[in-house]
Amino acid sequence: MKTLELKITFLSFLFLGIISVSYAQEKSPAHLGLFYPVSTHGTTAADYTNDFSLHLLTGLSGGETGAAIYGLAGIVKGNVHGAQISGLWNSVTGKVTGVQVAGLLNQSADATQAAQIAGLSNINRGNAAFQASGIFNKATIVNGAQIAGISNLADSIDGIQVAGIASITNYVNGLQVAGIANISPAIVGAQIAGIASVSKNVDGIQISGISNVADRVEGTQIAGLVNRAKTVKGLQIGLINIADSADLTIGLINMVKNGDKRLGLSIDENLNAFLTFRSGGKKLYGILGVGTNLEVEGLRYGFEGGLGLNLYESKVFRFDVEGVNKYLTDFEGNDFSKFSLQLLPALKISERIHLFAGPSLSYMHANDLEAVERTGLTIWDDTSRENYQAVLLGFTTGLNVRF
Repeated sequence: MKTLELKITFLSFLFLGIISVSYAQEKSPAHLGLFYPVSTHGTTAADYTNDFSLHLLTGLSGGETGAAIYGLAGIVKGNVHGAQISGLWNSVTGKVTGVQVAGLLNQSADATQAAQIAGLSNINRGNAAFQASGIFNKATIVNGAQIAGISNLADSIDGIQVAGIASITNYVNGLQVAGIANISPAIVGAQIAGIASVSKNVDGIQISGISNVADRVEGTQIAGLVNRAKTVKGLQIGLINIADSADLTIGLINMVKNGDKRLGLSIDENLNAFLTFRSGGKKLYGILGVGTNLEVEGLRYGFEGGLGLNLYESKVFRFDVEGVNKYLTDFEGNDFSKFSLQLLPALKISERIHLFAGPSLSYMHANDLEAVERTGLTIWDDTSRENYQAVLLGFTTGLNVRF
């Protein structure tokens, strides 16, 4: 019995797939059936447009203007105005106005005024207004929303494109979101990805957990690790920013082709000595350094990070303000940290060599009192359970080499 049922189901799909007829010419209030051609319209089913259709397994018609419900699959050789609902598969050769719902797959030629909802996939040979599926959506132009559990594919999006893994389109006017990657040559709006966003032209904002890549950005790039662009007319924020030219970059390492890159040595009032790389644009730059304390043996490993701003620069003079955090440790329980706001006037010995020295206002914390024998001018301090904290005035001096 089961074998017979399978054969009948297979044959019904086969008949539906190979039949090719013209659009419906006659109206019918209802179409009832078991599977094609076992129905009230028989082999002439494709000649009718129905107000209502109900088929236990599969059905075929020339058009639908109300509700069409199928246990397994439905094929319409024309247009659907209303709702087409099946357990597995819907196919419409014409236009859908309303809604298509399938357990597995929806197909249509045009769904500009429709919603397509499928358990696995929606495939539209033309345009779509709304597509939602568990795995994959495809359309030419989406004027609305395209939402998939795994991937979306479209030529153009005017609205929103959301995917669990990847969203791919040629143009986005709105929002593109993916759990892993977004790919679009042109974005007007926002591109947000868990791992990477890739585009040629971004007018708006590009955000990712790891990396952003673009040729031209007019707006903002924000990445958890790396931003890469050729031209940025706006802002880059990330641990590492790379650009041929950029207005503003905020990160520890900023490799701007026409920007500022300096390698320096410095020492402060606590005898913390650091080798520091400063990089960024003409005004804003990042600070990343390694060092040690020249006096306290328990603070031999040091790390420095921060941001700086060039307030003024001439041929012989430069004036910067920096916010930096210095952390020193022996990785065995001795820790020292200091956040400083420092003013750094610099004398240019040459175009490349700058000598700097200036005051700093710092908040300092240490769990070893021996680490704070040299503290500068203390404004406020407190000692509790052998932890020491203080606000103090100090200094920083050193040498920078521009390259």
